[in-house]
Amino acid sequence: MFDSFCYCNGTGMMECTVRVRKLNRTTAALSGKIIQTVDIGDSFETSIDLYHSSLGNNQFNRYPMKIGPINMCNFIDNFWSDYYERVVKYVPNLMKPNECPYNARTLEVNDWILDAGMFPTFVPAGLWKMIHVIKDEGNGHYYTMEMIFKVYEDGYF
Repeated sequence: MFDSFCYCNGTGMMECTVRVRKLNRTTAALSGKIIQTVDIGDSFETSIDLYHSSLGNNQFNRYPMKIGPINMCNFIDNFWSDYYERVVKYVPNLMKPNECPYNARTLEVNDWILDAGMFPTFVPAGLWKMIHVIKDEGNGHYYTMEMIFKVYEDGYF
């Protein structure tokens, strides 16, 4: 379950108004808007790092499950199809698998509820922090996003 969307900042290539909101007593969802102001192509590199807090007390340790750093087009071509179907129902204007480069656009995040199928079954319970970075060293574009979510004992997200 989403706990917080801590920050979304960089050099102006993305503007975010995304936040976590409660849908009901037991479910939290991600809602808001991400405005991508530049075209993202082969010159960009991305990485996703995960940190785990087994006690849920925000004392995070780096976890060996990660993606990258990898060329953005390689990520879209090789990994994005694994996640696309689980995300596109909440973010309709999302880039499609094998669509690289992709143009600047506005992404509406419509009550995205975290799906347990997005993660391997061996993901342990606790609090998780995900840091996603997109950068282009050539022109100085940089974007980073931090999200915190909970995994419960029964595999419930």
